[in-house]
Amino acid sequence: MSKGTQYPSLKDALDLFSKSDDGLRAEIKAHLKRTKHKFIVLDDDPTGVQTVHDIFVITDWGKDWIKKGLSDERSVLYILTNTRSYNSEKTESINREIVRNIVDVTKEMGIDYSIISRSDSTLRGHYPLEINVLQDELFKTAHVEISGHLIIPAFFEAHRYTLDNTHFLGVGDQLVPVNETEFANDSVFGFNTANLPKWIEEKTNGRVNSESALIISLEDIHKGGIDEVYDILLSANNNAPIIVNAKSYYDLDIVSLAVLKAIDSGKHFLFRTAASFVKSIAGIQERPYLSANEIVSNDANEKNGGFIIVGSHTNKTTEQIKELMNKYPIEQIEISVPKILDEETRTEELTRVCQLVDHNISSNHDTLVFTSRDLISANDKEENLKISQTVSSSLVQVIRSLKVKPKFIMAKGGITSSDVATEGLEIKYAKILGQAIAGVPVWLTGSEAKFKNTPYIVFPGNVGDKESIAQIFDNIKKDQKGEI
Repeated sequence: MSKGTQYPSLKDALDLFSKSDDGLRAEIKAHLKRTKHKFIVLDDDPTGVQTVHDIFVITDWGKDWIKKGLSDERSVLYILTNTRSYNSEKTESINREIVRNIVDVTKEMGIDYSIISRSDSTLRGHYPLEINVLQDELFKTAHVEISGHLIIPAFFEAHRYTLDNTHFLGVGDQLVPVNETEFANDSVFGFNTANLPKWIEEKTNGRVNSESALIISLEDIHKGGIDEVYDILLSANNNAPIIVNAKSYYDLDIVSLAVLKAIDSGKHFLFRTAASFVKSIAGIQERPYLSANEIVSNDANEKNGGFIIVGSHTNKTTEQIKELMNKYPIEQIEISVPKILDEETRTEELTRVCQLVDHNISSNHDTLVFTSRDLISANDKEENLKISQTVSSSLVQVIRSLKVKPKFIMAKGGITSSDVATEGLEIKYAKILGQAIAGVPVWLTGSEAKFKNTPYIVFPGNVGDKESIAQIFDNIKKDQKGEI
């Protein structure tokens, strides 16, 4: 496929194999309740909980926190690693440490488990590094031989689908291969192809041939069903990559039931997935979007304003904050990225911003803090990561400086929302309440956090249309005395 190609409409492509079965998710949940198998999700940024509710996420992978996270009847636990913001050496170290702790805790607790490496639905992140490290460490510490890893980047809530082994984004009413979007030009995790077997070959620098990937096609799922997918999974050996085509939750639910059947037969798998698969494999049912009351703090001073902090620099995010600023009289504070990257001007710039934020929020003014929109990049991946980390750490300082509790807190961008959660709000253990809108999760902070029992809206950088931030803001404001 080349640029300029006319792609099929979203509707036509998704009507191709139209099926649904509401009972599949219940069957998955019953299976997990019976077997007590758990899925531990290593999430490389905090947006991976954007499809689930009533589960917990921990941001500290010490053994005591993992034990706490696995101590209830739930079939899934998220561990926030934030590795997408780190270099490969630190990413490897984090994954190895987590696996060692998981092995020790699950052995003590007598828990059977599988590990999911949750990453980006637009194919960014440390692949194949994280999968290879998980495989290696599981073999070293638990003598587990991984048969294969399922690659499932489908994320339906944000219109990301895998058809004919190619990963697409819905843009307007058209499907566009993800390599033709801005996400493929990521300064750290860029790529050239949306064809997943070829993407694997590209990401492994040719060490894994595209033809070696096993394929679970839509035809396998819709005509062969669970048994056909099960047979494909049984054929996997030596950590083979397994491409999963999917355009709906029906597809993922069939795959999930086949995976559980294969696990019962003694196979071991890893998973490199976006958010939708976790909802399926954990048997999590649908629930309505959260009401305004559920995403606004009940114990914040009613005279305090809300707070939105934005670090993401994607075009989508820029459009969203412009729409918000055009529609509502929100206080706007722009942080100059050139100034915070310069050691001589960083302190003065941050002092200015922190003082303004505290004054605004305590004066009942909803406040938007955003980084300057001109993207600053370097010539190599390591330098670009350092720039991202410096920007994110500056936003964390703004959160840490808050003396008053905002009425609501929203962070926009994967790295931003992770650092705000762990370093700014000091969250260790949070409950996922649900979603504010499609693909936008809301955490409830724990008692250890800077602001305890506080809803925290985590807005991914690559999710939503231009009105999405304004939509959430609108919902919140309308609920307060029935007006904006």
